[in-house]
Amino acid sequence: MRMRLGFAVLTLVVLPSVGSAQTQLPTDAAGLRLAYFSPERAFAQSVAGKTAQAKLASLQAEKEKEITARNLRLKGLQDALQQSASVLGDAARRQRELEVERFSIDVQRFVEDAKAEFLGVQRELENAFLFKVRPALDAVAKNRGLHLVFNEDAGMFAWVNPTLDITAEVVRIVDQP
Repeated sequence: MRMRLGFAVLTLVVLPSVGSAQTQLPTDAAGLRLAYFSPERAFAQSVAGKTAQAKLASLQAEKEKEITARNLRLKGLQDALQQSASVLGDAARRQRELEVERFSIDVQRFVEDAKAEFLGVQRELENAFLFKVRPALDAVAKNRGLHLVFNEDAGMFAWVNPTLDITAEVVRIVDQP
């Protein structure tokens, strides 16, 4: 956090003076054209982001349903073992205990695999969205003649003028067919 803030301050202080030596940019920060953008809000507001969120919600609901069914089956196996433990012989009881233990391990593995699958799909959808956002962000920055666009989600702003927010404009471009 401190490093990002330091970089932002360094960028705002050093960039105008370095830039003026190289490309005749204004020597004061007032001449520097800045904006900010929120990838998280863009994801939440865009059609592509909403579609991705719906897909993730569907996948999550599907996996939760499967996990619940497996946990209910495990509970049934555990209850059956507990009820019949007194009438079973040692070998039969041990066999059932092993079955319950194996199924419990299978449930744990399934939960871990479901989490990994969800995170993988989430990562793929986010990357696909970022693939669409980058050119849109570039287009807005070029169209407005911006020198620097900050990522609002990085959390390094104490206050920013809302008129500098270009998120909605980027979303409009991303949503164009």
